[in-house]
Amino acid sequence: MRLEGEVVVRDAPNRPVFVGGTGRSGTTIAGRLLGTHQALRTTNPRELRFIASAGGVAEAYASATGSPPGGRSVTPEQVVDTLWNHWYERVKPSGAVSGLRRRLTRDEMTVVCDRYVAEFPADPFAASRRFTETIVSTRTTSDPSLRWVDTTPANARAADRVLALCPDGVVVHMMRDGRDVAASFVSKHFGPTEVFAGLDAWRQRMVEAWRAEQASPPGSVVRIDLHELVVTNRDETLERLLGALGLEPTRRTRRWFDKKVLPQQAHVGRWRRDYDDQTARRIDERYAQILAELDSLGVPHPA
Repeated sequence: MRLEGEVVVRDAPNRPVFVGGTGRSGTTIAGRLLGTHQALRTTNPRELRFIASAGGVAEAYASATGSPPGGRSVTPEQVVDTLWNHWYERVKPSGAVSGLRRRLTRDEMTVVCDRYVAEFPADPFAASRRFTETIVSTRTTSDPSLRWVDTTPANARAADRVLALCPDGVVVHMMRDGRDVAASFVSKHFGPTEVFAGLDAWRQRMVEAWRAEQASPPGSVVRIDLHELVVTNRDETLERLLGALGLEPTRRTRRWFDKKVLPQQAHVGRWRRDYDDQTARRIDERYAQILAELDSLGVPHPA
């Protein structure tokens, strides 16, 4: 760790946790739950985006090592450009302003970005890790040795690239019934606006997440079914989640889990409640087709 102006430069993440999923799959509740553990802290903002999203740091590092995702190469200059245009300041549907501006001022971010671009050609790995950890940890008042938890949904689909950059990290893939995911998409101001398009998006993202998991080191990705965590197998799933991170349940985490992670929050079967019987039958038929397709590809999915 060193000082450059007013910015604290930290060299590498400390066993970070990347929670991801298809979107609307429980990443936020899982991140908040993990953030109650004394060994972890949730990032601010909770969805960093600049690491795993398209055009992010992990893609630039993969490009530099000869493994560009989808054949498209991403440069550090492009990462910085996307950061300023999409990730530094983000207006939520509610009108609230979020983004990386909650971590650094524009002047501070400029210093960090310039250093990242300058250092990348000589050592893409070290430059990318310093860039990542400095943004995450700058101006934090908590113990810098704590592991951080990011809840960007793309983490699951980019698990291989994220773990190439942070080989001591863990990816938590939150999985949820695709029918409920699709119905939830339609109720929001982002993602597919039609339920059958939502089902197709869920299918594609499950396939991408499975391919990324297969390309990741064994044991570095843990799949958690939201329904099991919240409704049917609560205690065992909580212990499995924490165990995958090398942690034991604490009294605080257990208390928060019992109080906040409640069955009604899972909105199980909302697709039946949100649509008439005829549409619900069509949703069910399409979902059955999708599950058969996933099974033929060997892609795991919620029970």
